[in-house]
Amino acid sequence: MQNIKGKSKRTGELLFEAGLITEAQLNQALEKQKEGKKKIGEALVEMGFVSEKDIVTVLSVQLGIPLIDFSTVSAEPEAFQIVPETICRKHTVVPISLDKDTIQVVFADPLDFEAIDAVRFVTGKSVQPAISTSKEIKESISHYYHMVTPLQNLVDNLHLQSSVEVVYGEKQAEIEASELIKRSEAPPVVKMVNGMIVNAFENRASDAHIEPQQKIIKLRERIDGLLRDVMTLPKWVQGLVTSRIKIMAGMDITEKRIPQDGKIKIRIRDRELDLRVSTLPAHYGENIVIRILDAQSRPSQLEQIGFSDEDLAKVKSLIERPQGLVLITGPTGSGKTSTQYAMINHIKSEAIHIVTLEDPVEYEVPGATQVQINEKVGLTFPFSLRSVLRQDPDVILVGEIRDIDTAFISMQASITGHLVLSSIHTLNAISTIARLKNMGILPYLISPSLNGIIAQRLVRLICPHCKTSYKLETEEIVKVGIVSKAEDAKGLKFYKGKGCEKCGNTGYRGRTGIYEVFVVNQQIRDLIASDAPEEAISKAALSSGMKTLWYDGLKKVKEGFTTIEELNRVLTLEEEEMTVFCPSCNASIKSEFISCPYCGYAIASVCHSCGKAKEAGWNYCPYCKAEFTE
Repeated sequence: MQNIKGKSKRTGELLFEAGLITEAQLNQALEKQKEGKKKIGEALVEMGFVSEKDIVTVLSVQLGIPLIDFSTVSAEPEAFQIVPETICRKHTVVPISLDKDTIQVVFADPLDFEAIDAVRFVTGKSVQPAISTSKEIKESISHYYHMVTPLQNLVDNLHLQSSVEVVYGEKQAEIEASELIKRSEAPPVVKMVNGMIVNAFENRASDAHIEPQQKIIKLRERIDGLLRDVMTLPKWVQGLVTSRIKIMAGMDITEKRIPQDGKIKIRIRDRELDLRVSTLPAHYGENIVIRILDAQSRPSQLEQIGFSDEDLAKVKSLIERPQGLVLITGPTGSGKTSTQYAMINHIKSEAIHIVTLEDPVEYEVPGATQVQINEKVGLTFPFSLRSVLRQDPDVILVGEIRDIDTAFISMQASITGHLVLSSIHTLNAISTIARLKNMGILPYLISPSLNGIIAQRLVRLICPHCKTSYKLETEEIVKVGIVSKAEDAKGLKFYKGKGCEKCGNTGYRGRTGIYEVFVVNQQIRDLIASDAPEEAISKAALSSGMKTLWYDGLKKVKEGFTTIEELNRVLTLEEEEMTVFCPSCNASIKSEFISCPYCGYAIASVCHSCGKAKEAGWNYCPYCKAEFTE
């Protein structure tokens, strides 16, 4: 090519080689460039030969540098805070990310070496170039360097009504003194993050999720056990929000490649909250989950968490014993920790020494010695438990039994004069015994140590503000076991929530527990010691008065606390099919029982010869061939 030489012609040269322009068009653009002192790309766009998008796409491919779409990429505040706005506007550049030695900068013209040198000089870092259109770069400069108005608009959408005071610890106070944090604490950013926290607190959320997606950031809150969408934020605030939260939590804001954990203590309306923050590097940026712990909002008494009068008496008898092991079982999020704290509050006194081993310590319990498990330094459950036994404890709370060592030591401690409370993950109370055996605990150790097992779930309560009665089909009432005969369904009232502003239009507000309290009596101890099958232990437990999770749930449905739909949500079909209900006394019993062990009611007719159940319409027994005369 003639007349094409020098640095200023390289962009045109690449476009020509890509076939987007002809040599004649390039020469015309070069002449126009000389007249108006424009860059070659600007001249080509003005003359209509190519679009700006065409130029940046070709340059990205030809030069092997990233093409940045600002609708899906957000700049990190640490990056744009060290490059002056004047340089960005002069050279049409914007920095987007930063690490120890390099800074990534988006250029409208990545062949502008004067711009590269200017950024390198002011930052003292090597420059990693990327490319985008000048229009997107200029809009980004306005966003990041003049963010007060757009951020304030987002803050206004949060309807912030309460202030948040961050109660820094020693570590956070040292970090806050750094220049970097001072720059990151622009008032609109602070108000936005505060608004997210206050909004979650006012909505009674247990967790707030900040989830970066391709073009937006989704804010969700877990309320009454289920996630709800709250709002979406534009992608460009991602770096600002992430950095602010990590600063508050005392995390390393320059580390984005590995998960991090931190905590924040804040005060809202003279109410102190503990926030546990977890970050996870994901495809579109760091995912953040904030666990909100409010000691004042959690029920602290056994009477407040949903036990029936009968089950409450059983639980109190289990934990008021001087020794033995009491286990609480259920899936994650079923309220096991709440039950443990309620038990500790019930039995604590000045006469006994209570030690808790927790991971993490969620709530402060006055009068108890609480130990935070830290596996990184070797402070594991087994190691801590051995040490605790030398501290003269009366009651030991072990947050969770995860391995055979913790289980073995806990059982030995319960046999040697300590009351041990712990939790384990199983579907129901009876299957916990099989779980302990599978972990390697021998039956002869389980039998004398185990006082009882409490299985539980959390169900949502019908919203009292929009609660309304409705009619349930008789077939459905009989199917789920609320009554056994259609005629018994007459006059039964059922309730649900219509949905209102108070409950977020869900029809539910608040939660309560449903329970299965399994008390180990001497008969059951003998069965466990003899390694009896789970079926035999289950029959013995039901015969001795244990009410199943399904039974307790249906009782709360009949009392108008929750709905059948909610009960079906938290209990699996297998759990539902374990039992039936006696038509006479409505006790939960095994499906194969032919008579109720509580009231003696005949559940099924039996063969007079072999004693097996017979069905209506049979003339002969299919088991022993006996003839039915009645």
